[in-house]
Amino acid sequence: MADIEFEKDLSVAETGIGGLKVVDLAVHGDSRGWFKENWQRAKMCALGVPDLRVVQNNISYNDKRGVTRGIHAEPWDKFISVARGSVFGAWVDLREGSATYGKVYTTVLDPSKAIYVPRGVGNSFQALEDGTAYTYLVDAHWSLELKKTYTFVNLADPELNIQWPIPLAEATVSEADLNHPMLRDVVPMAPRRTLVTGCDGQLGRAVRALAEERGVAKDFDFCDIDTFDMSDPDAYSQYDWSLYGTVINCGAYTAVDKAETPEGRVTAWKANATGPALLARTCAGHGITLVHVSSDYVFDGTAEVHTEEEPLSPLSVYGQTKAAGDIAVAGCPRHY
Repeated sequence: MADIEFEKDLSVAETGIGGLKVVDLAVHGDSRGWFKENWQRAKMCALGVPDLRVVQNNISYNDKRGVTRGIHAEPWDKFISVARGSVFGAWVDLREGSATYGKVYTTVLDPSKAIYVPRGVGNSFQALEDGTAYTYLVDAHWSLELKKTYTFVNLADPELNIQWPIPLAEATVSEADLNHPMLRDVVPMAPRRTLVTGCDGQLGRAVRALAEERGVAKDFDFCDIDTFDMSDPDAYSQYDWSLYGTVINCGAYTAVDKAETPEGRVTAWKANATGPALLARTCAGHGITLVHVSSDYVFDGTAEVHTEEEPLSPLSVYGQTKAAGDIAVAGCPRHY
């Protein structure tokens, strides 16, 4: 069993790979064994670890010393720790466009040390003891659709030059892991996709044009009410929301005068209040950043310039529906 360093202060250190952070854990031990707070959201976030929206907890049990797994880059963030034994870990940045693409970081993890691994950073480890239990929290459920977006690099790539404590020729490695591509042949992991609603409106067309101008439209999906009615709860099942990192809501009912009519009032409330509320709830549930565009009609117009801190004071039905949507969106933890 690894010699565990007890009574360390909780601390977080950078690794040279963007977002990859090593966490020294406070482990309390005596003759009975030990105890640790393996994931402590408030303390760790205060030290710079991103807030992990945990939806799944996985455990990899490794029966014999020398079991080696990886290098896999998956489309989720994860917090890795060891419950028993110890591992030599190696991480490789495989994110498309990353300033540290191809950079390697290695360290030994035991029950007193953990690591936060951002989406797209390849993960691998070698068990240094029999009966090593390796655990990780993730912020997305496994799905067949997400599995298609994994990327891999070879454990033995000479360009990476990972110094495995137990030579790979003497380690237990799966056939699949032995045959992953070298770094030069890797398809980098693309960023999470962006969904733009209301793409046929004036604002939606402007967003599409900007995405095309900047060469990022390949990572965008565009929809309008004819294909995705965001006020319809049943419409949300058509998307795999785990693929998205951002939703830009350009959809709205903007006929100010028609919103005062019986028919327009119903349509305005569906588009400007019900739709954003359902969208905000979905984004909150999947950790997606929601960008929502408001209107100065949510104020009464008595000031020449309105600020975001000003209390809502809409006069018209249109303004009231937009204000209701703003209130709903404010409940989404990641929103603009």
